[in-house]
Amino acid sequence: MGLALSRAPAAPGFRKGVWYDAQGCVDRSVYDDLREGAHPHRPLSRRVLLAEAPHPGFDGFWEDDLVMVFVPDKPCAAEHLLVVPKDTELRNVHALTPEHLALLAHMRAVAQRHLRDRARRGDSPASRDCRLELSYHVPPFNSIDHLHLHAFALPFDTIARRVKYLPHTPWCVTHDRLVAKLRAVEAAGRGARGKLR
Repeated sequence: MGLALSRAPAAPGFRKGVWYDAQGCVDRSVYDDLREGAHPHRPLSRRVLLAEAPHPGFDGFWEDDLVMVFVPDKPCAAEHLLVVPKDTELRNVHALTPEHLALLAHMRAVAQRHLRDRARRGDSPASRDCRLELSYHVPPFNSIDHLHLHAFALPFDTIARRVKYLPHTPWCVTHDRLVAKLRAVEAAGRGARGKLR
């Protein structure tokens, strides 16, 4: 991955789960709708703390100042969470620079804590000592242009879903590998402005 080239802003409209304004800048994403309770199947009136939501946890939600955490519409593993930064300008892994390393460390810690809490529940199909996996889809294979971490307590539901999130493929990168690449960019002296490509 080399340095990213400047890109022209996107045209206004809705693409890949993101609304763009007249200047082509990100206005909001479908994750903002979910956070605000505008998701048609996840109203605020049904929302509970993620740790208290019965499996699979569709009514569960957790957030802090930096991220939000919830179960995706189509969970793929014994436990499957999305950890989404509130910064809508982070469209995908290519938008990340070394200055985002602290955010990525926070996303990892939050994902691990919530996965372990959910795996300890009696209604979870994950075992208490299950393996955890953290990954991101790489463009153009990402479905929503708002960076999000897929956090799994294994096993996956099906082989097809395993392949969809198979690490070290052109379509999927693990959290640890992404962080290592950002650290390499930083060490190469490209500073906070160096992006992955």
